[in-house]
Amino acid sequence: MDRSARLEPIGSQAQRFAIEAVARHFSVVWQHSEEPDAYITLAGRQVAIDVAVVRSPHTHQKRPIVKPRLRDDAVARRVLRDLERAMHARVPDGKTVILTLGAPIIEPKKLLAALTEMLLAYLEGGAKEIDEKKTILKNRVRFRVLNGNRLRTAKVVGFVFTGDPKPGVLVDALQSLHDAIAASAKKRGSKMSGERWLVLVSDRWIADIKTYRRAYSYLSSPGRFKKILMVLESGRVEDLAEA
Repeated sequence: MDRSARLEPIGSQAQRFAIEAVARHFSVVWQHSEEPDAYITLAGRQVAIDVAVVRSPHTHQKRPIVKPRLRDDAVARRVLRDLERAMHARVPDGKTVILTLGAPIIEPKKLLAALTEMLLAYLEGGAKEIDEKKTILKNRVRFRVLNGNRLRTAKVVGFVFTGDPKPGVLVDALQSLHDAIAASAKKRGSKMSGERWLVLVSDRWIADIKTYRRAYSYLSSPGRFKKILMVLESGRVEDLAEA
């Protein structure tokens, strides 16, 4: 069923796909607009919708990407929180450590100490911006040190995964997410008024929704949108963030 109140295109197939997915999700009709991209009426209030296409640098790859899934492991998450606290004041300005950690963790205190020592030594040795892979106390560790702090994130960004994703892939996900949100906010600027949502759509999401939510929590993104939604390849709509 076409829920569009008008049939004009709204810029691209990806944008139209996203708007129609949001309309189905909330069981509403949408109205085409030049600025914003569309409107919906929800519970008696009008909501302005902007759509941003998140460009994946991996679009050229023909092989399907096995999406890493964020693991809900309390011990590993606690180790990452403690690592972030321990490293925060010791990571030089302009650098960010992106790290993935395998679970389960048998000796969390020893692992925390070993991770801190290894990362500090790596930073002091003039870290290069390449993926590194280590095994510490039988736990798989991958990390990359970013120079220039171009993501405007925390000093240490940690993930616990089922699987073994490369940090570089996560950096691409963080970068593309940040760029799409920042560009949309900058484009609208002072024009933004009333309730406004941002809908993100991609030709190739490279991680699960939990990973993107955690990634977003690290970004210094403009707080101009009441809600940010992600439309997955299947058309399913997920909340990314809400003001």
